[in-house]
Amino acid sequence: MAKRISVGKRVADDITAKRGLDALFGDSPVHRPTSTPAKPKKFEKGTFYFDPDDLAQLERVWLHLMGQGIKCNKSEIVSILLRAGLEEHEQDPANSLLTQRLTGKRRRG
Repeated sequence: MAKRISVGKRVADDITAKRGLDALFGDSPVHRPTSTPAKPKKFEKGTFYFDPDDLAQLERVWLHLMGQGIKCNKSEIVSILLRAGLEEHEQDPANSLLTQRLTGKRRRG
């Protein structure tokens, strides 16, 4: 009985022997992408502490979005909201929501 050939070996053999689709189309040019496909954005891990009410509201917003058929996760929601807040602060630091909320708080000593 002949020894079984692994799938990887068969694929490699097909590539080198130009079987499969190449056998059908002969010497037609093979399309090779010139750029690498876009990779999904990766998140970096961070540790932050949240008010329990904020986490409950985040959960409600996430469930509402999922109920509307919008596929997302809570990290994406926090990232989008954080980015929006930081962009607002960069455009007008004196009048940003961040400055308004933090004005009057004592600094750590």
